[in-house]
Amino acid sequence: MLLYDSLPESSHALFKGRTAMTPGQRVCFSIFHEASAIKLGNVHPDASFQDMNFSHFERASLAIGECVDATASDSLGSSILACTQAMLDAVQINTSLGTILLLVPLTRIDSLQIDGALNHNTGLQPASDAIQQLLARTDSRDCEAIYEAIRIAQPGGLGRADAADVSEKAPPSILDAMRIASAWDDIALQYANGFLQVYEGAVRLLEFRDRGLTWPEAIRRLQLELLASRVDSLIVRKLGTAIGDEVKSRAKQVIASGPFGSPEFEIAWQEFDTYLRHPKVRKNPGTIADLIAGAIYVASLKWT
Repeated sequence: MLLYDSLPESSHALFKGRTAMTPGQRVCFSIFHEASAIKLGNVHPDASFQDMNFSHFERASLAIGECVDATASDSLGSSILACTQAMLDAVQINTSLGTILLLVPLTRIDSLQIDGALNHNTGLQPASDAIQQLLARTDSRDCEAIYEAIRIAQPGGLGRADAADVSEKAPPSILDAMRIASAWDDIALQYANGFLQVYEGAVRLLEFRDRGLTWPEAIRRLQLELLASRVDSLIVRKLGTAIGDEVKSRAKQVIASGPFGSPEFEIAWQEFDTYLRHPKVRKNPGTIADLIAGAIYVASLKWT
């Protein structure tokens, strides 16, 4: 079964009669599948926040995907800005800025380079090199457009920075700006390190699939592994390092509670989910959600 068979019925017209997906369609189902998997502390079909629910992601995925294809010949920065505006026009809320920042560059590199990297045991360097070469070709206009996309989306916990602050004039190079921001933001880190965590996540999803897991199970497992291995940079920006470290520690405790899917595991998982969703101190692992959406996009080149 193709991945987009499980997309919402409202999006089926995008795929009807097609034997292959366009980059925008692949972006659409990457966002949709990330949001539709049952994950800790995030929006999914059975869990909402007061200001955000699953339908926001469903509609945003369609708007962003269509915009990706419509702006395929535009500059990278212009496309990122247009996709961000399309998201806001569709749902009036920032569901997916980090995901847009990851997925639009991925649509611009040769899918065969990504697929080749995933097919070999020699590492992910070819794909990483390709994305770094793409980003190196951006100019000051790309950087200004990306800064504007961040401004209009108003991501949480952004605060102020001593250098490359998005409230100030954009610097000449988006790579230089992202390298500075990579110290506190994992989306920026992907620009600095060639999307390393995105590619590693894609490999892990494919490993889970090879072991017979369904895609929702694979996504669920990947999220827990990421939460246990790295602090979520959105949580840290909004709530501080101590809370970020506590979330990471609690994720490790869930993994240690018992085999995946066992009664002990599910109890620990639910308690952790409740902790993350505490209404007074909501700890939404939004950056890890963006990394997962990027990993889905990369892995989807072998899913279809």
